[in-house]
Amino acid sequence: MPRPPRISRAAVLDEALRTLDEEGVEGLSMRRLAQRLGVTSPSLYKYVRDREGVHEAVVDAIVREITGDWHPSGGWRTELTSLAHRYFRTFRRHPNAVPLVMHRPTRNPHSLDGLEGVFGALSRDGWPPQDAARAVLLVESYALGATLTAVSPGIPPSEADLETRPSLAAALTGEHRAFRLTEEDFHLGLAMVLDGIARDLAPASAADGHDATPPTARPGEPAQPRH
Repeated sequence: MPRPPRISRAAVLDEALRTLDEEGVEGLSMRRLAQRLGVTSPSLYKYVRDREGVHEAVVDAIVREITGDWHPSGGWRTELTSLAHRYFRTFRRHPNAVPLVMHRPTRNPHSLDGLEGVFGALSRDGWPPQDAARAVLLVESYALGATLTAVSPGIPPSEADLETRPSLAAALTGEHRAFRLTEEDFHLGLAMVLDGIARDLAPASAADGHDATPPTARPGEPAQPRH
């Protein structure tokens, strides 16, 4: 009776994502992955074709986390808010995945399905296609930049660094001591971006922001209409 395999594709991909989180892209090699799984490198080729195949599979897993069970069906502001929250939440968990995702064309079916849903929401609200594309790109760019700032080392200055820099010392206090974006900052910035889009880009019929997410909503939660 044949012995069951020691690993599976799911196990390989789970370990690949953990390796990426803990060791970065540089550590995500076939050799290192095999070491962490306690197998030989050749045994991995049954599940992934090569290092590039591992990277592609990890990107697919990340995109699945972003899109998940998302089925956009609300108004434009609700869905752009959800898009930003999903990016922020996922890449805060997996900041080392950003280079992998950003350096590959968006042809992942899950990613394309998510974008189709977002553009469908904007289309239902009367957005011209090119303005819709600009709005989605603006929100996506904000969410990615905010995430990188939130997970960065920041500027952890010493007291000596601040002694001769009084303006910097006054700013780097409390939750901003290390000059990293907080979750509250993210929500505030997103609201400002969406307000700007509503004011300067959204069609007049859809610019009132009636379905905006209130500041108290947690990432990933559905928006509550304002009355």
